Amino acid sequence: MAPFLKAFIVLLAIAALADVAVCENYTVGAPNGSWDLNTNYEEWVKDLNFYAGDFLIFRYTSFHDVAEVTKDVYTSCSSSQTISIDKSGTTIFELKEAGTRYFICAVPTHCSGGMKVQIDVLPKLGTPVSKPNLAPSLPPASPPHVFPPHVSPTPAPAPSPSAAAVTPQGVGMFAYSVLGLIGLMLAVL
Repeated sequence: MAPFLKAFIVLLAIAALADVAVCENYTVGAPNGSWDLNTNYEEWVKDLNFYAGDFLIFRYTSFHDVAEVTKDVYTSCSSSQTISIDKSGTTIFELKEAGTRYFICAVPTHCSGGMKVQIDVLPKLGTPVSKPNLAPSLPPASPPHVFPPHVSPTPAPAPSPSAAAVTPQGVGMFAYSVLGLIGLMLAVL
């Protein structure tokens, strides 16, 4: 194999491996629920790992909202002090760094009725951060907001709760990575 071709394949493999770490999008409560009073959020999060660079997508009806709160507010279900709140029907939170984030529905009695979720974000070094890719088959109820919002959103009806739980950013990345690994193996031979 020509030296130029070997070098090209090695560089392709290195680029593929460097780009493997991508963020994931998590539709809260999906695939069996959404941001509502019927979903058990402790069950929903128990088998998931959230990393810095991931996104949470809340989809809900006009009867709900989503508020980011402190641990004390989360524990007491008091919605008097929120970090941010949105009522648009589709809200996206970027998990920028490791730590614990707390979210509730601030509508009276909804938090105490179970509409709250604690997200433990793990560090993920070297993860490129990009905007979430909302699948074309899951149209948002309204334009999504990535917090902090610049204007107050207006309520909108919620989409169908058939959203997938996890939509990896860049679906072709797996194939690209496999191609890179094959190239690396060829270069070594």
